[in-house]
Amino acid sequence: MNFFRSIKVRVWALFEVVVIAMLTFTYIFLIAMFPNFYEWMKTYEISEALVEIRSNWRTDNILNVINQQAAENKMYIEVYFPDIDYSYFANKLGGSLSLAFLAKKSFRDEIIASEKGIVYKRFRDESEDNFVLMMGSYIGESQLDPEAYVFICNYLQPIGTTVSIFVRQFFFVGIIMIILTVFMSVLFSNKISDPIIRINKSAKELPQGKFSAEIGKNDYAEIKQLAATLTSASKEIAKSDNLRRELMSNISHDLRTPLTMIKAYAEMIRDLSGDNPEKRERHLKVIIDETDRLSSLVTDILDLSKLQAGVTEIHLETFNFSARLSGVVSRFDIMKENDGIIIDLHAEDDILITADITKLEQVVYNLINNAVTYTGDDNMVIVRLFRKDNGMVRFEVEDHGEGISAENLPYIWDRYYKVNERNSTHKRAKMGSGIGLSIVKSVLEQHKFMFGADSQPGRGSTFWFEAPEFVKTVSEPQKPVHTRRFSSEKKHENKKDTE
Repeated sequence: MNFFRSIKVRVWALFEVVVIAMLTFTYIFLIAMFPNFYEWMKTYEISEALVEIRSNWRTDNILNVINQQAAENKMYIEVYFPDIDYSYFANKLGGSLSLAFLAKKSFRDEIIASEKGIVYKRFRDESEDNFVLMMGSYIGESQLDPEAYVFICNYLQPIGTTVSIFVRQFFFVGIIMIILTVFMSVLFSNKISDPIIRINKSAKELPQGKFSAEIGKNDYAEIKQLAATLTSASKEIAKSDNLRRELMSNISHDLRTPLTMIKAYAEMIRDLSGDNPEKRERHLKVIIDETDRLSSLVTDILDLSKLQAGVTEIHLETFNFSARLSGVVSRFDIMKENDGIIIDLHAEDDILITADITKLEQVVYNLINNAVTYTGDDNMVIVRLFRKDNGMVRFEVEDHGEGISAENLPYIWDRYYKVNERNSTHKRAKMGSGIGLSIVKSVLEQHKFMFGADSQPGRGSTFWFEAPEFVKTVSEPQKPVHTRRFSSEKKHENKKDTE
């Protein structure tokens, strides 16, 4: 059954159907319509001869016109003048037809009684065994009192023999056309189907990891577009496959490193520091930190998978973003108290927005954590929250690290994409799961908030997003900007930014 559904067979069948339909129409025209068409052509010739005679009636060469029309069209033309009972005729019909045997008086009566003054008759000439088409009309200003009557006759030549010849020729021509069509349809169907077969073959190789789909050249625009689409898809699949391999490598590295440290410090507690409370406490702290790191990594991976799969729902509610932001920033006071990190918060008070509180706090936390990870030698991270003139609220996190080049900036939202500006190679972050910005992107896209990042190499980066402010029905006076600084007493050693 698949054979009859293939393009080759259907194109061939379509060609044959079209040719058979054309041959059928030609046959019907020759057999059924040709006699009527032939009679219509003869009627048209007679009408044209009448028009020519009428247009030259007042000229001196009217007799020449009558003779010329009779000779050119093989007609019998008679002009009868009733006032003098005289007829002039030109007989080029080539037969024995004589109007003397016709009841011309009754014919003239029909002309006078007709609406347009023209009467057509069709009768059989027994002497010639043929049909005659005769037309009668008048010449003059008055149909009731004409200057003359014009009678034009023409044989309807026997077309039975002609039609039979056509039918015989049609039989041979039809066979030749069908044979030629078979070869043409096969060539044409192969030209269409062969590129599609190659495309299908290349598509079947994609699951096997062969992503270099070379389709070849083709003249058809649609097949060119299909080939270009498959080539583009194969490149994207190859890119996705490389990202998948890289993702697995990075996740494996992130899982293996803390597990190795947990095992190592557990063995140290067992073998060395089990009886030393101070060392045991320090080693247990490392194990707990690495366990938290593993937990954070697994949580981030699950959150990102749910967000990108679209299985998570957002629960919108209106809340005070300024107050919530202060609470999120306060977490870093404890986490970074030994690193000398300074977080400057500049937030306008009582900014209300509508969003999912939990997910938006996760966005804020990830952006600040990213800035803390890549902060510059000044250990300074600046967090801003302020109103804009267009009814929007803008949140910014700024660091003074090495920054990100313009060519790498579009890829910072990808999972595990970490760029070292010195060698442009992927590198795992010094802390965190490495997919924080991907979670930020997914959450903000789910909220339909505008977001982005601005960066200059050597001057740091600013990550931001904008959300519409919720306006109260009764407006209140704007309070002054609330500024808060979180710092630690210890100085942190200079560290390099790996953005």
